[in-house]
Amino acid sequence: MPQINTVFTNFLNVPPVQNWQTKPQQTPKIEAKKLPWLKDRTIAAALSELDNISFDEKDLAYLKAMGVNPPYKSGSGAVDFIKNSNVRIAFAKTSSKHIHAQYDYEKNTIYINDLYKNSQDFPVILAIAEAILHEAGHAKDNDGDSSIQEELDFLGMNAIAHRAFLKKYGDIFNESDELIVKDGVNVYAELFFEPDPDKKKLVERMKKKYGYLQQGDALHPASKLARKIKGFDFTAFSAG
Repeated sequence: MPQINTVFTNFLNVPPVQNWQTKPQQTPKIEAKKLPWLKDRTIAAALSELDNISFDEKDLAYLKAMGVNPPYKSGSGAVDFIKNSNVRIAFAKTSSKHIHAQYDYEKNTIYINDLYKNSQDFPVILAIAEAILHEAGHAKDNDGDSSIQEELDFLGMNAIAHRAFLKKYGDIFNESDELIVKDGVNVYAELFFEPDPDKKKLVERMKKKYGYLQQGDALHPASKLARKIKGFDFTAFSAG
């Protein structure tokens, strides 16, 4: 990551996104920490929503009991890190429609799949906020690498952020058919909080998507769950 020499203190007046395709209970104002590079109203709206959610203490304790450790304890913590560490956020084409966001370590930039550029669909705005949260975790690590435990820590954080949005806005995500919602943010809130104590569906999905990674690293020591995912026989489970 490039050396950070500037801490932004100025606020950019970004107007709120108007005419949401699916409106929340109240159309939000843009209240995120303003950044000099922030011109895109969709990203500004997502940052505003992220800046204004808190994670439930019981949800945080639940993750901790699973061996999952979110790097931020609130959405505003992630927004503050983005502001203070000069992390940029932009839309860009990704190699797959299933890749909703990526962090570019060399450019210190979070890229959101440009399928959602200029979106005024409020559930998509919230999903982008969750994607930014996840990638801000990778940015905070400042190492360009990942592991199963790292992904668990950040996806678990996504799950409790999603639950925070559900608590704030109700079942708003049910009204969206976009991939970033139905095959993204909706999924992990269900998998992390499924009643099965063995979390078989979570283990299966994590193995399929991240099983090639090392089970842990210096910043994210492997939990029992990460070790289980690394050693999980996906073929045997699917056959059974």
